[in-house]
Amino acid sequence: MIQKRSAASRGKKHFDPIELEVLWNRLITVVDEAAYAVIRTSMSKVVVEGRDFGALLLDTKGRLVAADVSIASKTGTISIAVKEMLKHFPAGSLKPGDVLATNNPWWIMGHLNDIAVVAPLFHEGRLVGFAECMAHMADIGGCLSGPPREVYEEGLIIPPLKAIDGGRENPVFFAMLGANVRVPDQVLGDVRALVVGCRVMEAKLAEFLAEHRMRDFGDLAEAILRRSRQAMRLGVRETIPDGVYHGAASVDGFDEPLHIHARVEVRDGDVKIDFSGSSPQSSQGINSTLVYTTVWGTYTIKCIAGPHVPNNEGTFAPIQVSAPHGSFLNPRFPAPVRMKPSTGHYIPDAIIDALKGVIKEQVLAESGNKFLVDFAGRDASNRPFSDVMFIMGGMGARGRKDGLHCMSFPANSSNLPVEILESTIPVRVLYKRIRPDSGGAGRYRGGCGQEFAFESVSATPLTVRAVHGKLATPPNGLRGGLSGAAGALLLNAVPIPDKTPRVLNQGDVMCLIVPGSGGMYPAAERESRALLRDIENGIVTVESALRDYGLNPDEAAKL
Repeated sequence: MIQKRSAASRGKKHFDPIELEVLWNRLITVVDEAAYAVIRTSMSKVVVEGRDFGALLLDTKGRLVAADVSIASKTGTISIAVKEMLKHFPAGSLKPGDVLATNNPWWIMGHLNDIAVVAPLFHEGRLVGFAECMAHMADIGGCLSGPPREVYEEGLIIPPLKAIDGGRENPVFFAMLGANVRVPDQVLGDVRALVVGCRVMEAKLAEFLAEHRMRDFGDLAEAILRRSRQAMRLGVRETIPDGVYHGAASVDGFDEPLHIHARVEVRDGDVKIDFSGSSPQSSQGINSTLVYTTVWGTYTIKCIAGPHVPNNEGTFAPIQVSAPHGSFLNPRFPAPVRMKPSTGHYIPDAIIDALKGVIKEQVLAESGNKFLVDFAGRDASNRPFSDVMFIMGGMGARGRKDGLHCMSFPANSSNLPVEILESTIPVRVLYKRIRPDSGGAGRYRGGCGQEFAFESVSATPLTVRAVHGKLATPPNGLRGGLSGAAGALLLNAVPIPDKTPRVLNQGDVMCLIVPGSGGMYPAAERESRALLRDIENGIVTVESALRDYGLNPDEAAKL
């Protein structure tokens, strides 16, 4: 049990290791409580089921101190939204009950669908920090008939403003937001859910401070950030040798592939990732803003060198990410950015490619990533609907283990259950099944992708946009492992390109064939019992076992 601090000890700048660990975890619990509140009050399946949201606790300087454990892209970065918002609303002008809002793609998660709300946190009349809750909205308006050429066409842009003023809703903000989206009740409900998350964080933080007799958590934040920086630098030193490394990856563009070039410089625990040489920004919405590019750069190094260090600004301080202004990894405003996952999710591949020769087990082969599928239309009662789901591919084989089936990487969002989809969107799912042989062969096999087919049962046209980043090119194997299977998108059994909105009439069938993933090390090194188990489970066919793994024909004849 922690001894409560007396008035005389307030302002103490040092915590013993046990006390720091307990208090640190209590702060993370404060944020987790806010995250649970968002889940319980949100109205969108992308939040409740897909977990595409985040909750952050920041100090009075706008530095991230604690984050919830939901989706990586929402919590695996140093959020700059609070620092940018404070330029427009200085801390001294804020009062209890205020809540700020924005969806600036260059400040938060890279496209307009993500809205962040920021609330100043007060305790005993003093500003002690900030809460930030953000989530992907089911709709933000914008064009559905074709690929936008500017961010203006992608939906409503929310400048930094007050959504709540002194505890009272700003009616102009909510009226403006509701008038510009297809499902106002859903979107407005989700924004209010984010506000609830901030309120819960403030209440739980006040309980925490009162229990431990702290006026604020400034000293604790400094200790957390300092310890995190030390732990991350130590992890880098122990994992990645000093040096300069180069890697590359590619993604599907519209007219031609886009290329990612990564220069990774490691010096005494610090890492600099430079994406110079990457393709210029696109005229269509597959650009990744620098804040989103930074997400996946920092997240990749953290996974390699410090996977168990909690997310905060200290953890990411040793990692610097840069990309040329005007490239598709740092586009100039007003570049279109709606489909940024289709490029940003492949940034880890370029970094892993750079480091694959100097680190052994903390890498994985290329993954199949996921489809993001947007639905919009009107139901039988002529009420508009709009929502999004994720359909996962295979996760690449790891240094000591097989890859995982239908498990997204690097994003760790969740699948939408079929029952939930069919109850909210006018579609009938025909099948959802693992793709045998889609995981690349190797000593450690790549995870398999899946096939997902649905039929429109809507009496009115249903608009569907299925977005993937890399369908035509198979996910690469690593260190002698074979590539996984590529993917495809079919409409009524005819291949079509992804990323372009399609109108489905009643009876039309769309099939998403999600890529598998690469294998690790030569297939001949796979244990026979593991191969036979895969065959028995329907993951690998006998034909593939004979061709890719060199299965003995006599053994095959017994199967």
